[in-house]
Amino acid sequence: MSKRRFRLPSPALVISMVTLSLVLGGTAVAATATHGDKKADTKLIKKLAPSLSVKHAKTANSATNATNATNATNATHATSADSATNATNATNATNATNATNATNATNATNATNATNATNATNATTASSPGNLASGKTETGFLHAIAPEGSGAAFLGAQISYPFPLAAAPSAHVITSGTTAQCPGSFANPTATSGNLCVYQDVLAGNTGNLGLETNTKYGIGVFMQTVAGSSFALFQASWAVTG
Repeated sequence: MSKRRFRLPSPALVISMVTLSLVLGGTAVAATATHGDKKADTKLIKKLAPSLSVKHAKTANSATNATNATNATNATHATSADSATNATNATNATNATNATNATNATNATNATNATNATNATNATTASSPGNLASGKTETGFLHAIAPEGSGAAFLGAQISYPFPLAAAPSAHVITSGTTAQCPGSFANPTATSGNLCVYQDVLAGNTGNLGLETNTKYGIGVFMQTVAGSSFALFQASWAVTG
């Protein structure tokens, strides 16, 4: 009976097996290896953090410029911001389209409550206006008529300034032409600073021109003496006062 003889593996086969073992062993080592220097990783992240930026963010609790922000120092374009210096919709804002509560609103279309609003289209709660500012002018129109009896009497009316003045002005009745204090006319009443100008127009049933009395920072009385025997007495005039 003949014996089967086993041949030894060739050198090429041995080299191939060794190479395969090394490749498989290296993969396993690489898969289970971990980075042990966590402190170095943390240090690297902190070093890189200041240079990182978020170009687009939908929400942010605290932001310099944001679409939606709970607290924003300067939100030039902000849809919703609880606290912002400049915002479209804001609780406290310098420039606001809609401001529910605004301490200082330079320009506000709708301001429900505003302590100081330079320009406000609608101010639901606003304090009474102060005195007329220096150099600003108020104007108005006077018309008074009454039946006249057999005796002479007086016909009177009053001018009440919408904005009170800082002090009672110098008062003038202009019957014709102009003066340095009153350079306007009945159709275009004007007055220089610190002056009230009453431009007399139509008078009827009168004796003499219009008179002025009780001059105050809030207004003045205007009167005309009537003549006996007329059916009625009438006067009309325009006025301007400048703070």
